[in-house]
Amino acid sequence: MLTITIDRELGDAVYAQVAVQIRQLVASGALRPGTPIPSVRQLSRDLGVSLNTIARAYRMLEAEGFLVIRDRAGVTVAAPAEKIDDSVRSELLGELRAIVSRLRQAGIPRDELLHLVSEQVGAGDGARKGTR
Repeated sequence: MLTITIDRELGDAVYAQVAVQIRQLVASGALRPGTPIPSVRQLSRDLGVSLNTIARAYRMLEAEGFLVIRDRAGVTVAAPAEKIDDSVRSELLGELRAIVSRLRQAGIPRDELLHLVSEQVGAGDGARKGTR
C-alpha cells in the first residue's frame, strides 16, 4: 500500500513532495521492484490534486530510474540499475558534493553527517537484497 501525505504548508511543490516520498519508499525497500503503484488518475483522486501534478512526479521518477510507466499496463517500481552510466555517476556525485557542502555550511558536524549518510545507505540495503 502506498501512503503519501501532502503538506500544503510546506514551500515544496506537491509533485516534489510526492516524488520525495516515493523515492524514500523505494530506497528503504518498502516498495520493491515490480510492485504496482496507483495510476496517475487514482493517486490524484486519493490525494485531491490534479492529474498533471501526479503525472509530473511520475515522469520525473521514471527519468530518475525509480518507476517504469507502461501505457495501459500501469506503473511499477523499477529494479535498481545493474551498472551506472558514467555520465549519470558524474552528475549524481556532483549533486552529492553540493548537498554535502550545504549541510556542512549549515553547521552539521562531520560525525553527524557521516552517520546520516550511513543511515541512508543502510536503508537501501533492504531494496537491494530483495532484487538479487
